[in-house]
Amino acid sequence: MILLDTNVLIDFACYEFDPSEPYAASMLSRAELELGIHGAPTVALREERKHRLILLDGWIEWLSFDRAASEGYGQLAARTSLTGARLRNKDALIAGQAYGRGMALMTANTADFAPYSTLLTILAPTRRPEFEAVADTLGGTG
Repeated sequence: MILLDTNVLIDFACYEFDPSEPYAASMLSRAELELGIHGAPTVALREERKHRLILLDGWIEWLSFDRAASEGYGQLAARTSLTGARLRNKDALIAGQAYGRGMALMTANTADFAPYSTLLTILAPTRRPEFEAVADTLGGTG
């Protein structure tokens, strides 16, 4: 199973996904998407973001931040901080959730997750050719 980072969820329609691979996302990412909806500067953008989240709700399995996730975060954050790497809180929580569940993590910002790459598999999504130049329109804080 692959855990999708918030930034992949934001532009999910622009990426190719292997239909034989199971995907999931953190409820923490869903909260970030809700922030993007409620923080939208226009009604039209708010409605577009809300529609995309409804599509995601029908497609993705949302994982709660449970005991395994909290243990994974504690282990990953402690081991990473020993290297002197700077921890980004939201990224560390999501990486910890993947680590605690033994999952790979897919993110469009692989550099942000480089400090965790010795502990879990970090994957970059493949952009669909027709969306190579499409900008992020959903928002959020990925």
